[in-house]
Amino acid sequence: MRGYYVAILAAVHLDYLPSLLGDVDGRGSLLVSEAENFFLIAGLLVGMLRRRDLERHGAARMARNSWQRAGRLYLVAVTLTLLFTCIGRLAAARGVTAVKVGLDTGSSPAALLWRAAMLRYTYGWADFLTFYVPMFLLVPLAVWLLSRRLAALVVLLAYAGYVLPSQFATGAASPFLQWGVYFFLGTVAGYHWDDLRGWVGRLAPRRRLTLRWALVLAAVLIYAAGTVLLYHPEWTSSPLYNELFQNNRLGLLRPVIAPVSAAGTYVLIRRFEAPIARTVGKVLLPFGRNSLYVYVAQSFFIFLVPFVFGPRGFWFNTSVDLTIIAVVFCAVRTRFLAFLLPGA
Repeated sequence: MRGYYVAILAAVHLDYLPSLLGDVDGRGSLLVSEAENFFLIAGLLVGMLRRRDLERHGAARMARNSWQRAGRLYLVAVTLTLLFTCIGRLAAARGVTAVKVGLDTGSSPAALLWRAAMLRYTYGWADFLTFYVPMFLLVPLAVWLLSRRLAALVVLLAYAGYVLPSQFATGAASPFLQWGVYFFLGTVAGYHWDDLRGWVGRLAPRRRLTLRWALVLAAVLIYAAGTVLLYHPEWTSSPLYNELFQNNRLGLLRPVIAPVSAAGTYVLIRRFEAPIARTVGKVLLPFGRNSLYVYVAQSFFIFLVPFVFGPRGFWFNTSVDLTIIAVVFCAVRTRFLAFLLPGA
């Protein structure tokens, strides 16, 4: 799942429409986006790993591992922001018009470095890394609360943080709050992963089968409804729809349906795990195992491709999407960007 989500992010960010992948993924405009599920799965893995650290090595080791990860992501995020800013400024100075929006063209080098270092300015297509930094800094607190059986409090705090940007001016903290709810919901699920599996395993066979089919059906319906609404924008113009499902991670129900969608997708993938592994899994599994590397690699291609050509017809755009995924796959195999991500 993580491999699919990080692979499709390349097509979503490039946003060359119309295309085959654009028709399938909705370009991040469905009721649940790939990015939201990507944060959920990242949090899930963190919850599993940090619980293991806590139980095997204690709270200090658990916190240190999380903060070290935050430090590495911080260095990569700041470096990429400065690198993309330099490339963007050089391109803009030479008359390139397809430079990504949000470029800081006026700050002095010292001011630019300060803003990037304080995470008040991020640029490029790897900005998720900036959001991860405070999340990993807060993971030890979340895991400590979970170890005290306060999962409900973690969920409540995450959702309260999600609601804040739609009610108050939260400034630079808004992206962290809007994405953090998915990450920490995943952390709760990851911390209790074995407990959840045990609970499902203790269900009567008929109830267990009913639960699985209900999750799969819910995931399919969420995807189908989002696809239909995508092609009927007149149905999504009401204030109520915007309040509940507004894109850009502001709709109040989006964090509620995203875990349901992810759970149903997981059940469906496990059902067809063997044929998936033999086919598209040959690409998606390496992507999932190297998600940080894939995410950074795709950010370069998505940033640079518009300098060369823009969107055209359906088949051209589809071939561009697939070519980028293929090139990123080669990048995973050759590791030619490893100097940016030592140890990734």
